Amino acid sequence: MLCAGLALVLSACERYETLVVLPEGAMRTQYLLDYEHTVDAERLVASHGYLLIFNPGATVVRIDVTVYYEDRDPEIFALEARPGTTTASAIAEWPVVPQGRFALGIASSEPVVAQATIAWDNTGGNLQTGAATKSPAGVREAATSYMAIPRLADRWYLADGVVMNDPEHYWVRETETTLVLNPGNQDARVEVSTFYRPLTRHQRVQVPARRLVAVRMDELAFANHHYGLRVSSDRPIAVQSRRVVYWNGSPDVMTFWSTPCVALPSAASEDALSGR
Repeated sequence: MLCAGLALVLSACERYETLVVLPEGAMRTQYLLDYEHTVDAERLVASHGYLLIFNPGATVVRIDVTVYYEDRDPEIFALEARPGTTTASAIAEWPVVPQGRFALGIASSEPVVAQATIAWDNTGGNLQTGAATKSPAGVREAATSYMAIPRLADRWYLADGVVMNDPEHYWVRETETTLVLNPGNQDARVEVSTFYRPLTRHQRVQVPARRLVAVRMDELAFANHHYGLRVSSDRPIAVQSRRVVYWNGSPDVMTFWSTPCVALPSAASEDALSGR
């Protein structure tokens, strides 16, 4: 018993850790692309979420958060990441009031680990027992979480793309959105490409400076066929994909997930990021 108590004390002493990251300066600028904050008071449908910052170090870290919107200039607020723990911040607690879709840019004085959790429910954001709902199926919630994108690039890839919409054969309906963030000061010319066998489809998209653009894949992809996705740009950007699954004939969300795409920077994007 004494040994167990001593082991507990010793483990408690190992509370802090210094994040050593390469290259120098990494994990001080990160991006979380997929947030949504909406509350439909009539239907009691709500989308909301959290920002989670894990600071394993021994000192408080200042975090500057830039909120990027689809239709207006960014807003900035600051928070502090407490040492040796995760600091959770809910959208409703922020000094800005984002509505609709938005993305976050995280700038920290020291390396930290950033993650997002987002949720949908049909109780107007009320998760307490006895919460009211307008859905005949009863109370429902769906949630997902994803890690921050640590850097920008000009080429992004996703392997698992599919839009499902065939009520005659499937009891599920799946919709997809590709989220493109351009945090730079110049507009980006972006091409969204879907790869099938034996053809490829392309859609050009203009992403204004310091804006988020949501590309609805239901209008670009062939329904009920898997595809590979490539998003290329003439400016460094960040790209993420969200898929939402519904029961056919129902507005209720069954589940959803959000996946940061894989970045393959070109020499040109490396030069742009380094200022060469």
